[in-house]
Parts: sequence; C-alpha cells; structure tokens
Amino acid sequence: MNIINKNTLLAAILAGSVFSGYAKDTADAGFSLEAGTPLTEAVVDSCWASREDEDNQKIIADYLMTKPEVPKNYATSWKTARLVSFIGNFGVGQSRFVDTSKGVDLFDYGAKAGLQAQTLKPKSVEGYLWYAVDLGSYGLAKGVLAAASGAKPGMAALEKARAINPSYEGYASQRILGRYYQELPGMFGGDMKQAESLIKGATDAAPKYRNNWVFLGQYYIAAGKYESANLACKKVLELPETEGKYEEMRFTKEANACLKKAHS
Repeated sequence: MNIINKNTLLAAILAGSVFSGYAKDTADAGFSLEAGTPLTEAVVDSCWASREDEDNQKIIADYLMTKPEVPKNYATSWKTARLVSFIGNFGVGQSRFVDTSKGVDLFDYGAKAGLQAQTLKPKSVEGYLWYAVDLGSYGLAKGVLAAASGAKPGMAALEKARAINPSYEGYASQRILGRYYQELPGMFGGDMKQAESLIKGATDAAPKYRNNWVFLGQYYIAAGKYESANLACKKVLELPETEGKYEEMRFTKEANACLKKAHS
C-alpha cells in the first residue's frame, strides 16, 4: 500500500469505533440549547443523553460550532471531546462534518478539549482516547497528508490510553491502534502483523463487543483471508445489540459490507 485509504482509515477513528456502554441513555423531552450557554458538565451530559434524536443533533452541532469555552474541568473536557466525536460522525453530522472544512473546525475543537483533559488528569484514560479519535477525524477532514502526519501523535495517545486502562470502551485503544497499523503505509509505520495481533487481541478480550468483530472482519478482508472475514462478520450479526441506535446501525452496515466482500 503506498497511499492512505481514507474511507477505511475513517472507520478506525470515527466515534463508532469507541462508543460503548451508553445505550440506555434517553433523550430529555423538549431539549433546547441556546447559543451563548456556558459549557458545563451538566450541559454536556444533557447533550449526550439527547444525542439520538436528529433534531437534537442539529441543535447540538450548531452549539458546538460556536466553540464555547471548555472550562478547565477534567470531566467536562473529555466529555466534550466525546460529544464532538459523535456529533461530527453520526446522524446529521456525517454529511456536515466528515471530510469538510466545517469538520476541520469541529474536530480541532474536540481534539483540543481532549488534550486539555490529558493535561488536567494525565493518569486517566479518557483524555487520551478521545483526543486520538478527534485528532484522526480532524486529519481526515483536513486531507490525506494531514491524516498521515497526525498518525504519530494519535498512535502515541492510544498507546498511553492502552497502558492506563486497556479495557476502556471495549478495548478501543487497542482496536483502533491495530487499524492504524493496518492502514498506514510502511514508511509511516504500517505493519499488518502488528495490526492482526492488536485487533484480534481486542476481540479475544471483549468478544461481546460487536465492533471488535467488525474490525477483525475488515482486517481479514484487507489481508485476503475471506473465510475468516466471513466468520467474523457473521459473528457481528449474531451478537445482541447493546449500544446506541446510530452506533448499532453502523456496526450492522459495516458487517454486511464485509460479508459482501468476503463472498465476492
């Protein structure tokens, strides 16, 4: 491989790669958010709980694009970075922010929030993971070269997250790190054997997490191991859905695409 496959690398760093354990959150009735509202942990939590409704997604996106000041509070910082990941990559935000100039602004805002979280609490996992996710989305919105140049700090943050708490978000740091090794050209540190070790390791450690199997199936497609890809992506469709609506929609869509490639 001598270029970065943007569409495939995108799957590694989008929010759908990491969200877990939040499927039971429910939207607040009559959700509203005015421009100029100070950003607080309570505001971010309200946005997160209301994120599955498309009208709410529009409201949240408009609010985040005003770039409200992120207070120097650890929870508010990392939760803002997480919220940016979801709003920028799912639902109405997918067409508005993925690979667009507006996405550059949004994901830069989210990455800075994640970086602030790292500074505030350097021994906690959340800041590193969500920084890496938003940094990757920022690079893809900026362009292929920016995605490549952002790989090194993103991978370093994922390694840090993995060292602190490897099981966080279904072994997300290990899974995403594996995808980086899979998709990067060799001159940028790509390594297919390392990719397989990391992604399979995440799947073995958290076999009930559907997106681990999605990543493993996609790895096998890239490696030309179609029978293994078929088994992995069938597993995705057999497992119960435990995440949010938009996350699960993506897992199912990507598993079906994987199966189609495995049978072609």
